Amino acid sequence: MKMILASEADKASANIFAQLIKLYDFKELDDQKNVYAYRNVSLAKIPHHPSEMKILPFEAEEIIVASRHVSESGKPSLTVHAPGDLEKGELAIASPRAMKAALLELARSREEMGLGYEVSLEATHHGPTKFEVPITFVEIGSSPEEWADEEAGVAAARAIMAAATSSIKSPNALCLGGPHYAPRHTEVTLRSDIAVGHVLPRYVNYNEELIFSAVRRTFGGVDLFVLDWKGLSADQRQLIKSVSERLGIKAVRTSELLRT
Repeated sequence: MKMILASEADKASANIFAQLIKLYDFKELDDQKNVYAYRNVSLAKIPHHPSEMKILPFEAEEIIVASRHVSESGKPSLTVHAPGDLEKGELAIASPRAMKAALLELARSREEMGLGYEVSLEATHHGPTKFEVPITFVEIGSSPEEWADEEAGVAAARAIMAAATSSIKSPNALCLGGPHYAPRHTEVTLRSDIAVGHVLPRYVNYNEELIFSAVRRTFGGVDLFVLDWKGLSADQRQLIKSVSERLGIKAVRTSELLRT
């Protein structure tokens, strides 16, 4: 069963939880307080933020987390990312299928509802990283005003359900280079058939083991490396080329996929 996690300690998460309950026929389980079910999807409300979670509330095959997003810019944003501590090289299992489904739905809802929010992938960051099931974060940012915005909550709720129920079949990519908000990788996800898992931005310390780990910790494996070429240093490019050849994984530039 797919599990959606929402937090009572997170204003955006509580907003998304409320919209999920309104939009879908979730029913609270008789034997488990704060746990709801709808078709093959469970929804659990927990007291702490999921990024701090040490154990799962119950067994699940995949997790989608409703969360707030915080940024210094304060821009209204709807984001999707896989969790992981890139400095320590500790990565959760990314789900490219879920991430693509969520991002596509966020973009669709933004247009349909006329929302003044940026929609983007984020680079892999924060926890939890220890669970052996795929985890995807869908977030509303970047200030308390946006966290409480019910329309943003609706968009995020739709995206989370798309992530939980989609059967999209796409080539899986590990994305490398560029800034935290990964504009080129976001465009690749929205404009091509490629599904993106982990995103390793330029600002982290690249090494072979980090790239190997990102490949291993991608559900369904990695079919290609997608490179934001201008967002990589010469040393990073050379390392990626070496790893690509060793693993037999094709490396392509975002410009080749976007033709711009």
